[in-house]
Amino acid sequence: MEFKKLILILTIAVSAIIISLLGVSYAWYSLSNSSTKFNTTTSDLNLDILYAQSEFISLTTGIPINENDAATKAGISRFTVSPNSELSGYKVLMSVEISGINIDEELKTEDFKIQLYENGVKIYDGSGEEISGTSLVMKNLSNINVGSTYNYELRIWIKDTGLSQNQLMGKKFSGKIKISSSIKK
Repeated sequence: MEFKKLILILTIAVSAIIISLLGVSYAWYSLSNSSTKFNTTTSDLNLDILYAQSEFISLTTGIPINENDAATKAGISRFTVSPNSELSGYKVLMSVEISGINIDEELKTEDFKIQLYENGVKIYDGSGEEISGTSLVMKNLSNINVGSTYNYELRIWIKDTGLSQNQLMGKKFSGKIKISSSIKK
């Protein structure tokens, strides 16, 4: 009697495994033969990127700055992005982020400001509160036009609140501007 129960249990288990394998195989086959296919690559190799200073950002905070003075007194990094003409006929998406962030804990406050401008228009307005890891996305993947040039300005500073901000003085922030692209035919 015990032997018959064991055979029955083994038969049910093997049947379940075979049915699972068939289901997974069919799902893989269906997915690989689906009609929606994208030929995409992710890199910045097809973009011409020119940094006015450097792709690396390093800032030791000084005195607080009024937001109206940020355009001239903040830590500023400028860079230009142009899709290569060989991308004509492709849909080009691009994102901008700061990676490899190293920030003192005291700067993880709303007073530590980060702004990104694209062709003179503010597209990101954030603060140190938004930094929880080692990267900060300032522009999600979005469409850019081949043949156009995009000028960026990244501003980093301490916003003057009129209150004592001595705990923010002499603190360090560093990272690297990272530009990624995705190209679809």
